[in-house]
Amino acid sequence: MCNRQDQNTTAAAAQAAATKEKDATYLVIGAGTAGLSFIDSLLTLDANATVILVDRHSQPGGHWTKSYPFVRLHQASCNYGVNSLPLSNIRDKKGNERFSVNDLATGQEIKDYYKVVVEQFRECGRVHLYFNCEYSKDDSGNHFVTNIDTNEVTRVSCKKIVVVHSNVLVPSMRKGPPFPIDSSINSAPLNELPTHVASKQYKKYVVIGAGKHGSDAITYLLRNGVDQSSITWITSRDIWYFVRDGLWGGYKSYRKDTVKLVDPLVKCKSLYEAFLQYEKDGIMARLDTSAIPEVFKGATIDKSELAGFKSIKDVVRLGRVTSITSDEIKLEKGVVPLPASPADTLFVDCMADLDGTLYGYRHPEDFKIFDGDQINLGPVVVSFNVSCSSALLAYIECTFADDSEMRNNLLYFARGENHTKPNFKMFFSQFYYQNKTLNALGAYPPAMQFVLNSRTFLDAPCHHYLGLPGFIWAMAGPSQMAKKANKFVERVESGDFPDCQDCFGVAGRKLPEPKDLKIKEKSKVKSNYPPQKKLKPKSKFGLNCCASVDIVNAVEKSGDPTNMNGAVKSNA
Repeated sequence: MCNRQDQNTTAAAAQAAATKEKDATYLVIGAGTAGLSFIDSLLTLDANATVILVDRHSQPGGHWTKSYPFVRLHQASCNYGVNSLPLSNIRDKKGNERFSVNDLATGQEIKDYYKVVVEQFRECGRVHLYFNCEYSKDDSGNHFVTNIDTNEVTRVSCKKIVVVHSNVLVPSMRKGPPFPIDSSINSAPLNELPTHVASKQYKKYVVIGAGKHGSDAITYLLRNGVDQSSITWITSRDIWYFVRDGLWGGYKSYRKDTVKLVDPLVKCKSLYEAFLQYEKDGIMARLDTSAIPEVFKGATIDKSELAGFKSIKDVVRLGRVTSITSDEIKLEKGVVPLPASPADTLFVDCMADLDGTLYGYRHPEDFKIFDGDQINLGPVVVSFNVSCSSALLAYIECTFADDSEMRNNLLYFARGENHTKPNFKMFFSQFYYQNKTLNALGAYPPAMQFVLNSRTFLDAPCHHYLGLPGFIWAMAGPSQMAKKANKFVERVESGDFPDCQDCFGVAGRKLPEPKDLKIKEKSKVKSNYPPQKKLKPKSKFGLNCCASVDIVNAVEKSGDPTNMNGAVKSNA
């Protein structure tokens, strides 16, 4: 987004040049996951809502439009995206998406998926799309949309504006590394790595960055024939990794496996002890067991990737790179020589979130999601789940009376510098905020029905073995998941954890009671969204649901998440 001064300057110019006018109920700025998920649920729930969607990119998908060609989701496909359209290719006999740790959509599949989502918007006739456009606003509150290519300006009138507050920055969105490099040095963003590996031009690869991008670069190199001896990995800070197949096994064991996340929250004396228990259980991992990583951002890997990371011998831990000369790499805490001549070495730029935030998210103490005629997306109220968080905010917008204070009282999320730091406590705070938000919504039972019926909710019964009975059994049966989750909340609020004495920044807040909630009168008009004939992305396998189930069973049995293609052939 533009800063305020630039925005006003742009708006002043736009006002003078405006040639068209357009009005809608909602003006949504940003066609990434948050914006698209919000609109999707909004159109489903409100038959009268109209939307103007603005994005500076030429297609929907946000940062996915700039991602590297081999990127995949780090989470299961079954609950990513929007509520109205399935993404996963793994289905049961009823067509429900099945959870699998191995079903990770590719970046291209996600971009194709979002194109279909936007086509659904277009088909319903209630959404006007402005891609390749910049938004601006003047001091009088007038909204303008300017086409980047043609400079055509449209003045927009709306009842509410929806703004996505994030600053996700991937290497391809920068003009080169954020430090000086000698002209003899070969440097490329992660997006260009496949081309350079295929050329076999370089003897040495220096990967800069240890997060999601750096980890994916290491995995790509190792899986494409580059020996670990040819790789130098510069990690400014060690990080914790979440090991997806260290927690979850097969489809049928999801509920039982998830208990391993909750038990330490009840039994351990501190959050730190609980986190280390996760490591003992194989759920969390670090590369250097002699040091405690400062950072946890939810980077998710599998066991085979972890083994690959640990095979790298030349790991440089001297802080961030400050410059690269023709013969050495200068870092905050020291200097190392180039591993080979400049001509034989490629530096791979995998640096993201240079401001130290969690993927660009940092919200001040006074941040409000519902703020009069503006809705601010960005905070995650469902643990590590932007898709479901945004769908839930759309539900609140459509269901509860237009009272910002009442609506905000339903929501718990990270605010302020102390609680938006990407450290190990963030894992627990996310779980706490989700529990508090769902408990608050529990004062209005239909809200919980919406959550449980949402495909974007990871724990939705539709994704898991035995469906709703399995969910109820996990919550109230011998596993006592609901009781343990509530016990964790009680421990946080009583100060029982010595390393959490402020309830993650929400100490003193009381849950709303049913009498505090005001519900909108339901419209009798039936929504025309989603379209009757859903536009489903064509399966990359071209198989029916039962065959897809056979495939995921074969992959999970083999224990090799990279064996999807082999499983397809054996089940064709």
